Amino acid sequence: MTIVPLVKVNLVGILDDKEKVLEAAQTFGTLHLIPLTSAQKELEAVPAGLGREAVEALRWLMDCPAQRRPVTEPDDFHLEEVVDRTLKNRKALKDCQDLLAKLDRRIQDVEPWGDFNFSELEEIGHNRLWFYVVPHGKLNAVDPSEKVLEVVHQDRYRSYIVILSPEEPATTAMPVPRTHVGSASLSQLKRAHERAAIDLEELELERQSLTKWRYVLAQNLAAARDLSARQRAALETADSERIFMLQAWARRDQVAEIQELSAKLGIAAVFEDLSEEDKPPTLLENATALEAGEDLVEFYQTPGYRDWDPSSVVYVSFIIFFGMIMTDAGYGLLLLALLFLFRKRFTGSELGRRMFRMFAWLMVSTTAFGVATGSYFGVSPPDGSFLAHLKVLHLKDVDTMMKITLTIGVVHIVLANLLRAFHEKTRSGRYQPIGWSLVAFGGLATFLGQGTIFATVGPASIILGLLTVGFFGSDRKVDSVKSGGLRIFDGLAALARIVNIFSDVLSYMRLFALGLAAASLAETINSLSGQLNHAVPGIGLLIALLVLSIGHAINIGLGVIAGFVHGLRLNVIEFFNWGLKDEGKPFRPFKKEETRL
Repeated sequence: MTIVPLVKVNLVGILDDKEKVLEAAQTFGTLHLIPLTSAQKELEAVPAGLGREAVEALRWLMDCPAQRRPVTEPDDFHLEEVVDRTLKNRKALKDCQDLLAKLDRRIQDVEPWGDFNFSELEEIGHNRLWFYVVPHGKLNAVDPSEKVLEVVHQDRYRSYIVILSPEEPATTAMPVPRTHVGSASLSQLKRAHERAAIDLEELELERQSLTKWRYVLAQNLAAARDLSARQRAALETADSERIFMLQAWARRDQVAEIQELSAKLGIAAVFEDLSEEDKPPTLLENATALEAGEDLVEFYQTPGYRDWDPSSVVYVSFIIFFGMIMTDAGYGLLLLALLFLFRKRFTGSELGRRMFRMFAWLMVSTTAFGVATGSYFGVSPPDGSFLAHLKVLHLKDVDTMMKITLTIGVVHIVLANLLRAFHEKTRSGRYQPIGWSLVAFGGLATFLGQGTIFATVGPASIILGLLTVGFFGSDRKVDSVKSGGLRIFDGLAALARIVNIFSDVLSYMRLFALGLAAASLAETINSLSGQLNHAVPGIGLLIALLVLSIGHAINIGLGVIAGFVHGLRLNVIEFFNWGLKDEGKPFRPFKKEETRL
């Protein structure tokens, strides 16, 4: 784990060559640009030539369930035409889907009345048809005398009545308001539905046909964004008459490559070492197996450039915490199998591959802790079996589990303090974390060592730690009574964090509490399904299986959410609180976009 050393580079060239230099720098892809002037305006992520419409068109094609083989070397690709056809297809398809839904509702409403057509008024003596849907409970309120009416359909709850009359019957003549059936007959509606369904199929085929352009369209979008980024970078260079200067942060180990690039472009490259006033971005670099830790760290807070990289510690501890919270071997193996089944979805990008490795380890951790606690979908292995011998943790042994989780909490926070002390430069920065480590270990020894020598060593360690924190509360120089008083105040202020270390260690109790809750819920689901199976002979087995499936699915979902939220929280809140001093900004290389499909 390391924070990559950086150097400031200034590229100076002729103004006429600026576009060429920017494109070369973007292709080089490892420079973090430093704005030398404020941009005159915010540029759109996609320029007007392609615009948001092209982004929407690409999204529409990528979401198509059936994909054609993509064209990679087009000879007859016209961007505007493809975007226009795609967006027209999207609008027409959605309109057709709305029409079908509307026709479905109309057919459902009209079908009870039968298939009929409205005759000309002269043919039926200028009478009209009035339609009423009357609940059976209100049929007694219908007076058939002096009315020409017909019950054309009945179902379990309603009667469908048609009245023949030149004028609409009075509102008091029927117990319900009249129903508007519409002028289209049932056969007309069905023919319209059939035509719309055929149109929908043709539009879906057209959409599928257009998906062959998705790769080329994505390439054009990436090129457009690259152009936009260069346009913005061009506004943030320092220009003077015929000369421009581009300033950026670069990796120190790439100085030779940048010099070679500048010589090739015919521009000057001037390098500067960092000064105390500089606030460079932070570029984290870890081994391939631990790279996902960088994503976990930057999800919440990027460490300062002069701080240290916690990625590997966060990665390993997050995996352990997640497993402790899920703590079921059956859940872990099931999720591991699903992850393997959908593994190809993670191979499209470097980020996806990092996430796949991390998810695999999370499931392995869940399985391992499940075996250690003897939980397999909430079922414990039989006594004397091989799996029973692997059960070394008992979640319902509250006293032991509390001791284990508190020990984990102390170790995690002490590790944060020791790593901070190792990377600090000042005396207070070094010794305060050591003092808090003594306090944390002393408290743990006092709690665990009751009746042993540790019961004496623990309080002594706490006192020594508090004295260390108070004495090295600041680096203020004492050269007068006033400065001495302020130094004492600094020490007392530093000691106020004793409340924080106590509460932060107790926060790790959530590992035990959430693990116990998940295991208890799994047992409850199993017990409930068993009771249903015995209570309802025959169909009870199906009900029990349904309860079992839904219950464990919910428990897995809750466990995954809790594992991510609380497993990450203990790292980015408690661990960062004691381990990191400064917050930095991430290193964002000026590079060409990658086309992912």
